[in-house]
Amino acid sequence: MKTRLLILALLCTQTFHSQIKIQEDNLTIEYIKNKKASQLIGAVTNVRTRSKKMIQYNIKVRIEMMDNKKRSFDPNKFSLIDYKNKIRLRPLDIAHPLFTDKIHFVRLIKNKPKYKSLEKKYRPDIKDTFVDYEFEDITNITIPIKYDAYNKYKISFKNPKKVAHESYFEPKKIRKSNLNLFFPMLKSTKKAILYYGNIKIKEINFKKN
Repeated sequence: MKTRLLILALLCTQTFHSQIKIQEDNLTIEYIKNKKASQLIGAVTNVRTRSKKMIQYNIKVRIEMMDNKKRSFDPNKFSLIDYKNKIRLRPLDIAHPLFTDKIHFVRLIKNKPKYKSLEKKYRPDIKDTFVDYEFEDITNITIPIKYDAYNKYKISFKNPKKVAHESYFEPKKIRKSNLNLFFPMLKSTKKAILYYGNIKIKEINFKKN
């Protein structure tokens, strides 16, 4: 009897996550956890939020290709919908682990840059699929990111200018990996729903500490 009670207690304390199948992209997505993202230099994210009205969260998921083959993965389909404020947000940054380091998805910019330092980030041939998905009464929001901008040399006596651009991500080939998605959220937001395209992944409750 004691053994049965112990097993039951252990089962009740476990957290189980389900894999959501995305048939059109031949992959599964599993929500793992979320937490407040550190804004310290050298933290997992390389984009810091300075607004006093916003807070950045790290939502961790796992993706796996169903045929166990390395395939192109498009992270621009991820979004977080705050139904109370009727807004749909995209990640500011996405990173995945590589041994003891981390790799960030390459960010691209949507408008042709005026500075040479940003020319490689302008790839109009790569589609931004975030805008392909619309939800009734929900407004899509893209928060611009500021980049170092210069025309000659990065090393200079003058600090480079900071130029804001609406950004999205370059797809990359993945077989399976954990991903850290970094979303900006209003401090008043208590819950939101994570989507991939128009498929619901998880309703998330946010902790403030």
